[in-house]
Amino acid sequence: MPAHLAGRRSQTLVAATLCAAIVLTALGFTAAAPAQSVRAIVQGRSIAEVESAVQALGGFVTHRFALIQAVSADMPESALGALRNRGLHVTLDTPVRAAGRPDADSSGFAEAVGADELWVQGYTGQGVGVAILDTGIARHPDLLRDAQGRPAQRVVARYDALDSGSNTLDPFGHGTFIAGIVGNARRTANGFAGVAPGARLIDVRVMDASGQGTQTDLIEGIEWVVAHKDEYNIRVMNLSLFAYVTGPYWASPVNQAVEAAHQAGIVVVAAAGNMGDANMTIAVPGNDPFVITVGAFTDNYTPDDSSDDAIPPFSSSGPTETGFVKPELLAPGAHVVSTMLDGAAWAREHRDNRVRGGYYEAAGTSAATAVTAGVAALLLEAHPDWTPSQLKHHLMITAQPIEGASLWRQGAGRVRAPDALADTQAGEANPGMIPGQPYVGPSVSLFDQFTLVNEDGTLVAPEGYNWTGGYNWAGGYNWTGGYNWTGSLDWQEWVQGTLWQSGYNWTGGYNWTGGYNWTGGYNWTGGYNWTGGYNWTGGYNWTGIQLLP
Repeated sequence: MPAHLAGRRSQTLVAATLCAAIVLTALGFTAAAPAQSVRAIVQGRSIAEVESAVQALGGFVTHRFALIQAVSADMPESALGALRNRGLHVTLDTPVRAAGRPDADSSGFAEAVGADELWVQGYTGQGVGVAILDTGIARHPDLLRDAQGRPAQRVVARYDALDSGSNTLDPFGHGTFIAGIVGNARRTANGFAGVAPGARLIDVRVMDASGQGTQTDLIEGIEWVVAHKDEYNIRVMNLSLFAYVTGPYWASPVNQAVEAAHQAGIVVVAAAGNMGDANMTIAVPGNDPFVITVGAFTDNYTPDDSSDDAIPPFSSSGPTETGFVKPELLAPGAHVVSTMLDGAAWAREHRDNRVRGGYYEAAGTSAATAVTAGVAALLLEAHPDWTPSQLKHHLMITAQPIEGASLWRQGAGRVRAPDALADTQAGEANPGMIPGQPYVGPSVSLFDQFTLVNEDGTLVAPEGYNWTGGYNWAGGYNWTGGYNWTGSLDWQEWVQGTLWQSGYNWTGGYNWTGGYNWTGGYNWTGGYNWTGGYNWTGGYNWTGIQLLP
């Protein structure tokens, strides 16, 4: 069996436009699935316990995930409540589709983050493995050469998490586009067309020919990456995707899987999302405090002049549903040119975005994520001893904020690879935080505005902010971690005007109410029983994960 067909599983991912988010969408069930069934991810103390409970209720197990002590199974809808009554955690395996925004122009994204300055010093990401969980990576001519221009097998491993995916390596095109941003070794006037032309690419397909897939496929792909990280020196995982939030970040099986990858020493880079500039539009897995969450900025076609940089309106904003400042970083994502075969589905649907044969233009936080993943590969070649938390620290403390932009739009600011490389300030992001434990961030809504509070609920001192350039992560109040969550993990219903029933009480000058009044929010439809925290009054049904271009 060809390597790219190994490990196929059921369910698929849908991709709409390259720069419009990819959403995991369940397309059906296996022949053995019971009638009137639903697919869910069920977690407990052990796989054996969960599998026995599922089968006793007429379920059919399709996947087992040792990484998070869970199974994915098709089962009668009536079994969901019975499983929860047994104390098991049940999450509907909801769909994912592609999200993004076609845009136009030449790139310059590598120069905009200073990657060219690291190339001059001899760093190309040589030997660093970057796993790209996407629609696959095609044999594009410019992904078949090394940084010296010699023929090379840049994709060193392939894994397919789909049961019935296409024999074509990337029939949709999104994964090949992302791979080109990370590691295209084609020579240009300023160096290379990709950020880390020496990186080793690992193709993990979690979406099919129409760009569809599920959380089950995504978790399977993450589990494979963790299991093979030493074999292929996988130090970076690129997740140009997002899933809609169905509860606090710690309840998401996808987030539990990415935290396991983080704990295994893999830098997880995730997209902020393309859901607009309204607050609290960060989704899974970008809402997890341990990953590096990336928003987009435009250099206005002047990569050497940062004075005209801006955040495009499609880039999602924080804080997260549990109060964390996200995104943490910005990278170019407004007009990106990268690799894609002309026969790919997205390319056929967007001929106006064709720049030349095998190259297309697109925009979205998916592209910004790939730029950051490439920068991570460069830094890890130079500092192979850096942990994920150390690398995140150096990127954040040296980032350059955009003047006038909100903290919750940009986090620390724009990625600057040479400054991160030269930084000598030892430290770690998320100090004292342990993967697998629940935490809340410092963001609260006070008088209809977001602000930051200390762990005791007192307001952060004004000198902790740089109001003309966003939040000053390097000075004043250096927010890098989370506060221990001491409330119930079964969130209670919140009544406006009262304290948040699941939380602890702030001891500052006002009461912490646990959330915010939403005027354009979302209806929770996931498997986790989220009943408290926020007063949702808006608009969209959260139904799954989205992968971003």
